Amino acid sequence: MLQLTRTFCWRRKKTTMADEREMRLQRLHALREQGINPYPNRVKRTHTISEILQHFDEWQGPEGSFTVTGRIRLMREMGKVAFMKIEDGTGSIQAFFRINDIGEKAYHMLKLLDVGDFVQVSGYLFLTRTGERTLHVTDFRILSKGLRPLPEKFHGLEDKEIRQRKRYLDLIANSDEVKNIFVIRSRTITAMRRYLDTLGFLEVETPILQPLYGGATARPF
Repeated sequence: MLQLTRTFCWRRKKTTMADEREMRLQRLHALREQGINPYPNRVKRTHTISEILQHFDEWQGPEGSFTVTGRIRLMREMGKVAFMKIEDGTGSIQAFFRINDIGEKAYHMLKLLDVGDFVQVSGYLFLTRTGERTLHVTDFRILSKGLRPLPEKFHGLEDKEIRQRKRYLDLIANSDEVKNIFVIRSRTITAMRRYLDTLGFLEVETPILQPLYGGATARPF
């Protein structure tokens, strides 16, 4: 049985896929043992990340209060402070955690989180010494615990067949490249539909005749 360590989860050594899943399951059980629901029904969000970045200069300061949600893409710990990169469908922002602000119990709960988990973080905006736009976290909670690791960051997802068959994974691993293609395609189809609709055309989906039915990974029988 794998044991949880006192160090943060993003500091551990490389493991196999089976070991990684087992460790994530243990952290899932640890969250539940602490009375934390790793899959809550309700989510609170006051702003998207793109809205915060767009108005960052006018909104920054300790008097502000903002709540964002997103997937953890990067985590690192430095003693009594930790940093996290959070990404939603509109952009990404750095989150800053300090043990003095969120409390020792909540801070140590960070080690039960993994890259790929969805979280909700609340706090105010500030600039780091290096000029990084950051959310200073005063409260957070987990929204969804990921049980499978994301593709390795450096190499990404390179297998073309997997990228075609598992578009959801392709969008996660290659979001900058793939998302733009999906956005352009969606907007193009929407514009065509609106134009044809103004001319009185009616969209009808008709069956396609095939000698052999199939689709995706389906196998004929």
